[in-house]
Amino acid sequence: MTKTNFRAAVVQTLAILGNLDRNIELLRYYTQEAVRQGAELVVFPECMNTGYLFDSAKHCAELAETLSGAYVNAIADLCRQYKIYIASGITERDADTSKIYNSGILLNRQGQVVLHYQKQFLATHDQNWFEVGTKGCPVVDTELGRLGLLICFDGRIPEIARCLALQGAEVIVDMANFFIMDQAELWISARAYENNVWLVAATKAGVERSIYYPGGSTIVAPTGHVMAKIPYDTHGVITTNIDLDRCKVRNKFSDRRPDTYQVLQKHFSETSLAPLLKQPLIPEQASVKVAAVQSHALQEQKSLGAVFETISHTAKLGVKLIALPQFFNVSTWLPNAEEAGIASQQTLQHLQKATEIAKSYECVLVLPVIEQVAGNLMPSAVLIGVEGEVIGRYYQVHLEPEIKAWAKAGNEFPVFETPYGRVGIILGYDGHFPESTRALALNGADIIIWCCAWQHPFERELLAVPKAADNRVYLVCANRTDCPYGGGSFVIPPEGFSHWDVNIVVPPVTRHGAVMPLYANLALSRQKQMIPKVDMLRNRLVDTYKPLISSL
Repeated sequence: MTKTNFRAAVVQTLAILGNLDRNIELLRYYTQEAVRQGAELVVFPECMNTGYLFDSAKHCAELAETLSGAYVNAIADLCRQYKIYIASGITERDADTSKIYNSGILLNRQGQVVLHYQKQFLATHDQNWFEVGTKGCPVVDTELGRLGLLICFDGRIPEIARCLALQGAEVIVDMANFFIMDQAELWISARAYENNVWLVAATKAGVERSIYYPGGSTIVAPTGHVMAKIPYDTHGVITTNIDLDRCKVRNKFSDRRPDTYQVLQKHFSETSLAPLLKQPLIPEQASVKVAAVQSHALQEQKSLGAVFETISHTAKLGVKLIALPQFFNVSTWLPNAEEAGIASQQTLQHLQKATEIAKSYECVLVLPVIEQVAGNLMPSAVLIGVEGEVIGRYYQVHLEPEIKAWAKAGNEFPVFETPYGRVGIILGYDGHFPESTRALALNGADIIIWCCAWQHPFERELLAVPKAADNRVYLVCANRTDCPYGGGSFVIPPEGFSHWDVNIVVPPVTRHGAVMPLYANLALSRQKQMIPKVDMLRNRLVDTYKPLISSL
């Protein structure tokens, strides 16, 4: 029988390289403390049996253990003794093949291995001594709900957490060696919020040879809120209550469009992106000033005139790619059927005004409007080129539940060639689905425009930066000022920001009419490595992503 309520613990410590006995002592000591705090699930960091920064592949192989080794046996004894579940990262030697993996295991109250995972997205160090995992994205039903495992950098590939959630995982366990704070501070919460799951992440703290582990072991609720966290640079245990009922509201999953995600299962060589990355670029000839213009129709008369005036002034300052917020020509952030119908009748004249500006200043405009198409009202974004021509249209794929009564959705994520780079577009609710921007990246986008009407601060604080950094593209977020979370428009570079908190790096500007520019070097969008040998697109294991394109 599944418990809907239990206590989970994360352990923050430092494995001693090559000292199995000491690492088993740490395992026992921190398990006892977690049990004292009432934990039924205890999570330890990555490679806890051996340490991590080995001398060589041979050294790693000498220290690695099978699932019947001393460290796993010690976990089994503790599980039986305290009647708990324990998850830990281990350096594993496969008993059949002798191959070495960076693995994660979950043992039940009887000391049995009920879940066995091997890391898929290998960091630079990993690639020196570990094989790429072959277990896919497994999940298991337990007394503590349906659980899935991932390891550290796996959290930077949105497909992995998504596949676990789509298979019903309510709790995702992350066994990690976080090197940088943004992994703990931003990506853990982002993956929990995207997938409406509990995320229980244990990492190390301290120095292992050349690596500094800051810590940041965290338990995050399905809402993206941090429920428990161990301070940086300390060792210890922290627990919190896991309420599985908080995972039940998964409306976003029923709003997914698997029929539009087929590119996510294509091997990299088959994508539109692959040949683009081989094309040479001259940085100074591949640079463009882009901007999010935080302006749209208001209830006041002539407010649209002010919008077009702002666009003109923005273009005069040398901005060549200009994006506006969702439903920019509608005076309400979430229009009803009547308002949508009226707006659609005015779309043509607004596009004509935009055409004049684009021709005058040789700029490209992204105008999110509502159009009548074959008798249907469709939320769209029209891309107007430097000669006033329509380069293309994007029709919103994921419709807000509130507009489904009157709106018809699109069926693809096109990327448009412009004089200022390859542009992809998402509208509003599309931004809640990491599949949207992943598809655009694989289709070759250098710049993705997100025309927004944010309803929650986490759309800016948790969803935006991973869209840019996970795909190594520029992300232009143009938000309305009259929506529940108004303002805060900004442009994110492909490598993200120097600090995980966007409100510190780019404080949200709420002023209506604000222009948020960035001078973009598109060569950065054609470089998909996060660190050496860690490619955010090439290193995906697409054969494990079947859940992404399967209907629930």
